[in-house]
Amino acid sequence: MIESPVISVVIPLPDDRGYAFDCLKGFTRQTLNVAHEVIVPTDAESASEIAWLVDEFPQVQWIYRPGLKMNALYNVGAAAAQGEYVYITESHCIPRNDCLQQVYEFIQESGLPVACSSSDGINPNVIAKYEQRIFEEDFHRWMGAKKCKIAIRGTLIERRLWEEIGGFQAEFGHFSEMLIGRQMEAVGVQIGFAKNSKVSHGNQVSLAPLSEELIAYGEDECRSCQLIPADMRIADTKEWSDRKRLQENTAWLRFRQSKEAIRQWARAFAINYLPLPSEWRYRLFCRYWQGAIRQGRLRYLASMNSQQPAIEKVSAPPVVYQKAA
Repeated sequence: MIESPVISVVIPLPDDRGYAFDCLKGFTRQTLNVAHEVIVPTDAESASEIAWLVDEFPQVQWIYRPGLKMNALYNVGAAAAQGEYVYITESHCIPRNDCLQQVYEFIQESGLPVACSSSDGINPNVIAKYEQRIFEEDFHRWMGAKKCKIAIRGTLIERRLWEEIGGFQAEFGHFSEMLIGRQMEAVGVQIGFAKNSKVSHGNQVSLAPLSEELIAYGEDECRSCQLIPADMRIADTKEWSDRKRLQENTAWLRFRQSKEAIRQWARAFAINYLPLPSEWRYRLFCRYWQGAIRQGRLRYLASMNSQQPAIEKVSAPPVVYQKAA
């Protein structure tokens, strides 16, 4: 147990993609002039399941929560944190040795309550390379628009702010990362970009697991439209806008699902096997990315019950972080 840590690093263990050892080695051996702790919430039943890691890193605080998914594990880890700041990252991210020092210095100099690290990619093949590119384009577009983009590749946030915002709304999966950013914007929080704080992200190397993540994201996007009050929504997609027509005509909905599935198969085949120019292949990859999200939206519409559930109330913005303050 680290005494009086200033930074608590939270690293959920699922989806380590083979980088967990290097990730933990990097975060436990930081060149940092303040004390920090590393907390790893995992869905493993016990230490025996991951003994190869637990034995190597006895200084890590391990928390076992079988059955919990990624964003719920972030909340569990943050709840156990003792630091003034929480740094959230992923078990397939490998930090530079001064990653935490650089983002901590940025926070201290800027006075901002939250800042993202920069990230390059570990790219064994073209799929990984394209995932990195699409992330970077999206990330810099959000930062340029001065939006709150909570990047779980690496973000340092005041623990007090995290707790008052309420952490991730974990029932919305990875879409909860968009929702927490929206909540911060609603109370006037500004986010910084600590470009000298760097992690290397282990990107996906095949389309199948990437597609699964994006389909789940599309489902959660629609779930948020259904359950979140209108003034806190982020997305109002074409599929959600057309939900009544699609649900009233189930044959048309099934046709849309089949059509998108065929298109995705064709896109995947072309990306993997056709001799395309690099830029054409990347554009096709972007369409595949968007198509997987559409598949998730359509799947959610197909699974919706006829009765609308009651809207869940989102926590009121914390007074201490009101823009007027």
